Amino acid sequence: MKKFIFIISVLLTTSIILVAQFKKHTVVKGDCLWDISGYYYNDPFLWPVIYKANENSIADPHWIYPGEVFVIPNVPEEQTATMPVEEGIVKEIRGTKGELQEESRGARGAMETEREEDEILFSVVKAEDYAFTKKAALQAGFITRDESISIGHVSKLIQPIKELRGSASTLGDNVEVNRGTSDGISVDDIYVIFKWDSRIGRYGKIVRVKGILKITDAGENLSEAQIIESYAAINKGDPIMEYNPPELVVGNAIPTTLELEGKIIALKDKQDIIKPFSVIYIDLGTNSAVQIGDVFLIYKDKEDLIIPLGQIQIVDVREETSSGYITSIMGNTEISLGNKIKLVGRIGG
Repeated sequence: MKKFIFIISVLLTTSIILVAQFKKHTVVKGDCLWDISGYYYNDPFLWPVIYKANENSIADPHWIYPGEVFVIPNVPEEQTATMPVEEGIVKEIRGTKGELQEESRGARGAMETEREEDEILFSVVKAEDYAFTKKAALQAGFITRDESISIGHVSKLIQPIKELRGSASTLGDNVEVNRGTSDGISVDDIYVIFKWDSRIGRYGKIVRVKGILKITDAGENLSEAQIIESYAAINKGDPIMEYNPPELVVGNAIPTTLELEGKIIALKDKQDIIKPFSVIYIDLGTNSAVQIGDVFLIYKDKEDLIIPLGQIQIVDVREETSSGYITSIMGNTEISLGNKIKLVGRIGG
């Protein structure tokens, strides 16, 4: 009898656990999958989780109807991070003290002088609502098979301080490059310093961006340059390539049901724990109509369910691959090579 009661107890406990894994939602007029996802998960981009769990009763994710009852699977708690955006622009404002007082009451402390001549104030103007910064896009790097992107290299580190000679260069230091006016180089030209990293199968090698230099003195065959941005120590022999400013997009991604699926093919850094802002590379590019700013859901399949693992926002798109930052992880560290990805958001829809 005790054994029988124990078995019944286990079965009841199991049933309660299984029931607790799901909620139910009755569709009302005006509902859509991303609104339902936003309500239950606080994230509209998790709509594929609900769609997959109710695929037998949803013919098209665009169309759901009042009275339909959907199961809402539980998902792990999400840990999110916002992509860094451009800082505000410092703008010089000129005017008399009286005019400035009218325009900026908060600047009174800077205008205690009684002079009526022009005063100069500085105000921070809000930047465009970019999805991410140029620096973030550059630092992500990319994968390419085209080794001809290297147009020269750092041929010498110019260290005026004797004790520092031979050490790696960084922001503000000067270097020499093995290209000059005979190669079309001019003063004020800008180039990217990089290094070749791991080969990723048939896709090519990872290009890891180390910094940006600006030509300050162009000779016929050699030129001097200053490092104006530095993301890693710069060494003699590091290749340089043309600087093509990253494409920036304005606005926030909104949910989309466009069919676009792929997988993660590489991680920029080898690390034990995947966290927000980790850089990943996927096997989709312009040949698959990927766009800058796209949001992909990282997931795995389990029976008839989608288990979300995190999200990626794309910052660089090449022909066959794209680079992106992980913007959220679903309370786990299971993100790895080969994980499936699915387009869930696009800027502009």
